[in-house]
Amino acid sequence: MTDTHPSTNLLSHFWAPLCAIGSSGSTGPNAQICVSVFGASIVPNRPRLLISLSKTNYTEGLVRQSGRLTVTLLSSAQSALLKPLGLKSGKDGDKLAGLDVELTPSGIPTFPGGVGALECEVLEPLDLGDATAFLVAVRERLEMAGGQPLPWSVAKTEVGEEFLRSWAKKSAHEQRIAQSVMHWND
Repeated sequence: MTDTHPSTNLLSHFWAPLCAIGSSGSTGPNAQICVSVFGASIVPNRPRLLISLSKTNYTEGLVRQSGRLTVTLLSSAQSALLKPLGLKSGKDGDKLAGLDVELTPSGIPTFPGGVGALECEVLEPLDLGDATAFLVAVRERLEMAGGQPLPWSVAKTEVGEEFLRSWAKKSAHEQRIAQSVMHWND
């Protein structure tokens, strides 16, 4: 799918490095790939993030229900996580099965080998129509391997054409749904 909107290339610079957002609920832990994680505090002893999750994603509902999540900043060595966390849905079964995953004491997944991970508490959800933006407080910093973050511009050169076709198909489907419910003034 080719987007011909003139702002597309410019807007891609606002995507955060790839992150895995994890949460847990009565059905167990789940996680997804997210490109919308942004710093939301200038107060060092009160770090906050703003995380936007599509309502079509299973993890969004888990975060909304539990009020807790983890953010694993994926490293350049973790592009293999994009397929299971980005194309599969937790609605269809345990998508974490077989992955290198660790659970925090509260049962929320993180992915060893990442640049780092944070455990967060939801302070306030903001309904965007098609997505929910969660303002979260960082409650714990979890140590990891470090390394370089994995930006989408690098990841898409590593994942292969089959993944990119599947990602484009999934994205087009989600965009059709989002366009009909997102908050927007015409």
